[in-house]
Amino acid sequence: MPTFNKYVFLIEDDAVLRRSLTQSLELENINVTQSGSLVAAKPQIADTYPGVVVSDIRMPGRDGFDVLAWVKEIDPELPVILLTGEGDVPMAVRAMAEGAYDFLQKPCPPEKLLEVLNRAIDHRQLVLRSRHLETKLKNGDAAAQNFPGPSAVTEKLRADLRQAAEMSSHVYFWGQPGVGKRLAAFTLHSLMPRPRAFRPYSMRELSATQLAHLDVPDGPFDLSIKHLDLATADQHDALISLMDTHKHLRVLASACPPLDILRNQGLASDLFFALDTIRIEIPTLSRRKEDLHDLFESLVRQAARNMNKHMPNIPDDVFSDVLARNWPENLPELRNHANNFAMGTATPTDVQSDHTLAEQMDAFEKLVLSEALRRRNGKASETAEALGLPRKTFYDKLARHSLKPKDFRGSAG
Repeated sequence: MPTFNKYVFLIEDDAVLRRSLTQSLELENINVTQSGSLVAAKPQIADTYPGVVVSDIRMPGRDGFDVLAWVKEIDPELPVILLTGEGDVPMAVRAMAEGAYDFLQKPCPPEKLLEVLNRAIDHRQLVLRSRHLETKLKNGDAAAQNFPGPSAVTEKLRADLRQAAEMSSHVYFWGQPGVGKRLAAFTLHSLMPRPRAFRPYSMRELSATQLAHLDVPDGPFDLSIKHLDLATADQHDALISLMDTHKHLRVLASACPPLDILRNQGLASDLFFALDTIRIEIPTLSRRKEDLHDLFESLVRQAARNMNKHMPNIPDDVFSDVLARNWPENLPELRNHANNFAMGTATPTDVQSDHTLAEQMDAFEKLVLSEALRRRNGKASETAEALGLPRKTFYDKLARHSLKPKDFRGSAG
């Protein structure tokens, strides 16, 4: 039995043509729902429909333009392809102006129809996937929004941030440049159950005098201090004084080295013990390989939103390249790549890297496995069958790539 994951809703009043089109599309593993009129189709089409609508224009009663108008009311991003037996240019112009995805003349060559359908279906799947992820982000907490991905190190990071948010203790974040230490500080602040003021500063820019005379607001206050490793003894004293004076103040400090190393380098003992209550390490992207797919997609989405653009489709070869890289500069480097991609200004240098053939094939295999699991909601047996792999081979590959089916449950969009 074929596996259908492409959907078309066909509205055609000619029963013979409707059956013929249906058979042709089902031979291409496209699941077709048929209807002879808009009235019959209405109860079956919703904004969650995973495919596209194909409708004849010339029909008694409600015609194809009525179908188009009604679908656009239900979901403006649901593609509608209109068919006509007449080469009517004004009609085609009207259809496209009113929002049709495409306009085809019958009889349409099968390869042309399939090309348009596949393009429209890919667009629809991208729209639904984007909505699914947007909903997850909206319903999720700041930890899930700012540090997405299924890797064990990221799961631990999210758990650490959520636990720290339940406490009022000072916190020390550490990790390599660009891993997101200040983002982690803001994330922790956002997770707090009660509103607090938040101000970010850097020891590079804030003198001891400025720190000592910092205007601390009334009420709970989170003070994010970056580059603690560059602080002077006078800055240590000023910060300790602030912490002693303002009991509602919480310091979220960060630097690259672990706190013990800072102590050995001269960090004031009082400051060390104040920050020693909660230490949170932020992992590098090289340790977050399993997160790169979700993280890159999230960064592209943010970039597109900031540019007021539609979320672009991300080809498999781009994902494969992202997974194969080590990203030594961490989030700034990956974010810059995502911004270039969203802008459409990525150069060949941006999307290619020096990897061996084995590394590139390994990254692509992991991408195929991940996407197959994602589409099938983490159902291992169904995914193995769809990929044509014996179960043992499938599970061996999952183990080699550190993929767990349970991490993909609830991810189908």
